[in-house]
Amino acid sequence: MSGAFGDLARVRLGRIFAGAMLGAMVIFAPGTPFVRAALAQDLSVSSAQDRQLLDLLRQNDWPGAEALARVILQDRPGDVGTLVVLSRALRAQGDAAGAKVAAERAEAASRNPREHYISAVELAAASYDLGHPMSAQLWLRRAVQMAPDEALKARSLRDLRAVMAATPWEISFDLNAGPSSNVNNGSLADQVDIGGIDFILNPDARALSGYEIAAQLGLRYRFKGFGDLPAQAGLTLFTQQVVLSDKAKRAVPDAKGSDYAFSAVELSLGQALNKPSDPLRFRLDGVIGKNWYGGADLSNYLRLSGAAQWGDAQRAVTTLTLTGERQIRLDDPRKTASILALSARRDWRLRSGDRLGLSLGVRKARSDSIEIDHRAVIVGLSYDLGRPLAGKLSLGAGFQFERRDYDASLYATGARRDWRRQVSLRIGFPKLDYYGFSPVLRIEAEKTNSNVEYYKRYDTTVRFGLRSVF
Repeated sequence: MSGAFGDLARVRLGRIFAGAMLGAMVIFAPGTPFVRAALAQDLSVSSAQDRQLLDLLRQNDWPGAEALARVILQDRPGDVGTLVVLSRALRAQGDAAGAKVAAERAEAASRNPREHYISAVELAAASYDLGHPMSAQLWLRRAVQMAPDEALKARSLRDLRAVMAATPWEISFDLNAGPSSNVNNGSLADQVDIGGIDFILNPDARALSGYEIAAQLGLRYRFKGFGDLPAQAGLTLFTQQVVLSDKAKRAVPDAKGSDYAFSAVELSLGQALNKPSDPLRFRLDGVIGKNWYGGADLSNYLRLSGAAQWGDAQRAVTTLTLTGERQIRLDDPRKTASILALSARRDWRLRSGDRLGLSLGVRKARSDSIEIDHRAVIVGLSYDLGRPLAGKLSLGAGFQFERRDYDASLYATGARRDWRRQVSLRIGFPKLDYYGFSPVLRIEAEKTNSNVEYYKRYDTTVRFGLRSVF
């Protein structure tokens, strides 16, 4: 950069404006503007104008700084440092709109990460003052991405989290894709015995391999509910599309990946029943949703749950949840079900920083369909490393066991018993984050044994996706 502040290496703009002036000023309370911050004291300057401008800034003489910055910009309209100073001076005087225009000019003139960083932070501050917190979050994500060193990155990340906490709206996005050995939840059996007679299963009823691509978009709004206690409303959109492998296409020539696509939409509403700081915390949640399979309506559902939680997140937390759900099947009304479930979970944070989780649940589904009506017991175990392995990889693993009991089966006489086991391994790459998203690899293996041959299942999936780091 040339002009009022000379070469970046010589005047250290990143440290002065992004560090001392911009980074610290986002220590704020919800609903208040960014707090003013001190300037660095050890700036080296190369001209009388530099010294004069810095003196005005140190004295918080914002009108004087604005006037001098405008004079400098007449000769050097693309000087990033001077544009940032102008933006800062305008914002300090309450002209957030003018400050944003100046910061946008600085961003457009930036030629390296350090210049982009100081412009992005000022754009975030101006956006927040204008009452646009979502825009402020986007610019702070850019600041984190462009930060020239780890200290400034950590500072901007702290600022971003503060803005997120003060913003009622929250957007989340997940995307993953990978191969699966059983995209249609098909049987491992080639034939079934019904009443002593062997029947050959159609190829499309057997396990078909392929690729699954899943995306989820969530929108959440936090507000004060009953008694001014925390509440939230949400919208979730989910879709999983399937691409059949060449082997599956040869086995079932008429089949298409869209035949096994699944989509869902949910509206949710949650309400805390007491203060989050209370030793014993209660909340209620409700979800209404609809899903589709193969492009056709599958079901409408309503789910209500109540939860009690106690403990310290820094040590151990216990959660007890009671859930009731009504599923109205649109593909086959006989499969409509009422479901009642009770679960308990205990999460520990170990001295090493690792996290250990243990869960236990029971479920009862009542339905006119003998394929749906069942009782189940579920046990789960999870373990996540608190620190990245070799400073680069985050690791987590999980195991779940489920036992289901059915009173009858379409494909056998007598009761049906299923034993389902699932093992998962999660590998994250936090050092490869880009704008707050980092790649994650998830490997899962799931096997269902049953005393009824038709219900034996096996599926392995490898999913590569993106997840939000912050």
